[in-house]
Amino acid sequence: MSRVLVLEPSRSTAMFIQANLNKAGFVCDHASTYEKAQKLIAANDYFVGLSSMVLDGVEYGMGINLLLDHRIPAIAVTASLDDHVLDTLSKKNIVDYVLKKSDQTDYIARIVNRVHRNRGLKVLIVDDSSAVRDWISQILIRQGLTVLRAADGHEACKVFYQNNDIKLVLTDYAMPEMDGLRLTAQLRSIKSMDELGIIVLSSDTKSRTAPLFLKQGANDYIQKKASVEEILCRVNSNLEILELLEDSRNRANKDFLTGVWNRRYFFEYGVPLYEQSQLGGPEFSVGMLDIDHFKKINDNYGHDAGDEVLKKFSELLVGYVGEGGVVCRFGGEEFAILLDEVEADELVGFLEDFRALTEGFSVKFKDQIINFTVSIGATANMDSSLTAMVSRADEKLYEVKRSGRNKVLCDW
Repeated sequence: MSRVLVLEPSRSTAMFIQANLNKAGFVCDHASTYEKAQKLIAANDYFVGLSSMVLDGVEYGMGINLLLDHRIPAIAVTASLDDHVLDTLSKKNIVDYVLKKSDQTDYIARIVNRVHRNRGLKVLIVDDSSAVRDWISQILIRQGLTVLRAADGHEACKVFYQNNDIKLVLTDYAMPEMDGLRLTAQLRSIKSMDELGIIVLSSDTKSRTAPLFLKQGANDYIQKKASVEEILCRVNSNLEILELLEDSRNRANKDFLTGVWNRRYFFEYGVPLYEQSQLGGPEFSVGMLDIDHFKKINDNYGHDAGDEVLKKFSELLVGYVGEGGVVCRFGGEEFAILLDEVEADELVGFLEDFRALTEGFSVKFKDQIINFTVSIGATANMDSSLTAMVSRADEKLYEVKRSGRNKVLCDW
């Protein structure tokens, strides 16, 4: 459960903030005093906290200090932004600050959501200056991001290959061994602009430098003299754009009900893999799976129960296949798997184990227990195309159905 601590003396302000955060899906605890906040922190885990700069009975900014002392990312809530306030805030490692105004509540929810989504996101900082690496790292770590570092382009490539889930790269331009421009080109040849964000952070002031990087595939270009606020805004903006693009891809490529990949993605992923195999790359297997007598499940238990069976079966299949392949729903009760880490001579045993696992599996829906079995057809024959492999596996699946179901048949 994702909990947020709101440290605010005004009950009406706190309720307004809480209502917006609750609407965004977060659980909020309210502390009106420093002492109550201490007790709540001792009893709960918070991934982020918001605190008023002014609290009764304690010095200015002590609420922020309390959060930071307990390693809770802190957002300052202030009634004004005069020079004194800005000077105080600039000396604290806070996530951000917001004005105590009603029109800021949406921004508060956006910041909190950003910190929440940052957890586990990897960012790579590339700069030959250790001082700059440390400075940027400190800025990003307080946002909840996981930060990796490299001193030049070559080292960055090594780190990148070891961490394929890096979401954003911030790179300098002038570096020994491999500069930022060559690094940008190298990374962009591996991942597209909607998969990996690249922000150039450079002290180069030449007017032609930014276009050079942008044409090479960088998502953004920032001068090193930019304020911390500008850097954070650019980083957050790029992360949000990447997430919107990822959400869009998922809507296009994932099955709405089960969350597994759909037929479109199966071929989008599998065709290049097949083409690589024809050029000497690794071979793979294709399996077609069908839940036996699924219509009877719908007829006997209802369509909601049938949907629950599909979801639980998907979870079982995804968990079993793991990182060794791709699971897709082709439609109805039919699923396809592409296995690229199962050897051909191990295929029957691998699928037979899953068939047995399904036979012993049950789904609880309301007060009913639903048992079912699965029929599986598969092929390890690389044939003439991926479509032909799917057809071969489909033929074996229908042989299983004609011979009584709840079996595995493979074509070599």
